[in-house]
Amino acid sequence: MNPDPYAQLDPDTPFRLDHAVNFLTTLGLWAVIIVGVSAAVLIYGRLHSPETFDERFATPATLLSWRLWAYISWRRLCKRCGLSASEQVTRRDKEGHQVTLTRWFHPKLLGTEVSQTTLRLTVRARMGQTVEDLERAVPAIRDATGAHSARAVVVSPGTLRIELIKREQLSTVRHAASPMTVTTTRVTLGRREDGSDWILPLSGRHILTVGCSGAGKGSVFWGMACGLGPAAAAGVVHLIGIDLKYGIELSIGAGLFTKIATTEADAVATLAGLEMLMDKRGKEMAGGTREHRPTKASPLVVLLIDELAGLTAYMSDPALRKEAAASLSRILTKGRALGIVVAAFLQDPRKEVLPMRGLFTQTIALRLRSREEVTMVLGDGMADKAPAHRISPDRPGTGYVIAEDGHTTKVRSDYWSDDQIRSTAQQYGRSRTAGGAAQ
Repeated sequence: MNPDPYAQLDPDTPFRLDHAVNFLTTLGLWAVIIVGVSAAVLIYGRLHSPETFDERFATPATLLSWRLWAYISWRRLCKRCGLSASEQVTRRDKEGHQVTLTRWFHPKLLGTEVSQTTLRLTVRARMGQTVEDLERAVPAIRDATGAHSARAVVVSPGTLRIELIKREQLSTVRHAASPMTVTTTRVTLGRREDGSDWILPLSGRHILTVGCSGAGKGSVFWGMACGLGPAAAAGVVHLIGIDLKYGIELSIGAGLFTKIATTEADAVATLAGLEMLMDKRGKEMAGGTREHRPTKASPLVVLLIDELAGLTAYMSDPALRKEAAASLSRILTKGRALGIVVAAFLQDPRKEVLPMRGLFTQTIALRLRSREEVTMVLGDGMADKAPAHRISPDRPGTGYVIAEDGHTTKVRSDYWSDDQIRSTAQQYGRSRTAGGAAQ
């Protein structure tokens, strides 16, 4: 008869190796069974319902791994990125011998937050360190963590929040949706790298979009024009276009525009008409209000210039070129408060091509050719924060903007096909005036 397996062991009973082997074998067998069943369930869930699998298991597991990695690797990461400091400390051991030790000081990781796309690290600078020191190390932290991009925000004295985009949402092309809402203050152009909508403010802004050939300027252009289609149909927005490349770009959606200028003389006349409108509104608003509010009687006027260099550098008539540059500069200087917005598109950002670059208040940098061009477009020190020269040619419409809080955001515009542009122009189109700007 077998002994009772639950009976207390006699302390004098010798250790039985075969019992231990049997126990470990049974334990291992159960572990294999549990792992196998779990794996089978996960594989079935992944194949049967990928969205549910990702939502309930894959994504939570990934987010947890991001946080664990941050806590486990933080000190090593600080050392490798040059954020830690060390000092030599001399002590005596138990035997009275003098021993020299190295003591390390690191920025303190106060906490972590995760979202579907982003890992956020809240870090306090160590003694003797500034938040500027932490900010300079952000590109190194970005690359060390394998993030697509990163930005830093000062949240309190000596404390920085580093946002690392671990899952970029810009790899696929998204087709634009037909606009439905009347808006005069902003348009939705696409999405940001965290998957949220890229909303471009219009009120009180002049917008310059720069990108080399094939960078996707057309999608940004038509995102603005078509996005304002419902407002144009309602009469509270007038779109004015200048396209000196024979009007090829604007002709496809010409119905959205109140006026389109396709010749040098017509472009200069259009700018002169906008100046007259600007002067008229300025006199009407003086002493009454400092902010223009679009109405049917006084609509927001958006001037869309397809290739700005055609006005500022490449006009065949020097006198017309000088007149156009002077007129545009005056509009950029005084037009924002009067309900006249300029949105210009450019390939070559050199100063001799665009001397009034500093008058644009919002800049979008699509794919550029070099670090120098990034500096020309976005300013000194921006080539590392907004590496537009590293954008792949396979991702047209991708670029960088400086957000309202002063920080860099990576974006991608939605794609507007010719059919979509024609359809939107047909839906919201209006008759164009024979000449002159909107009144």
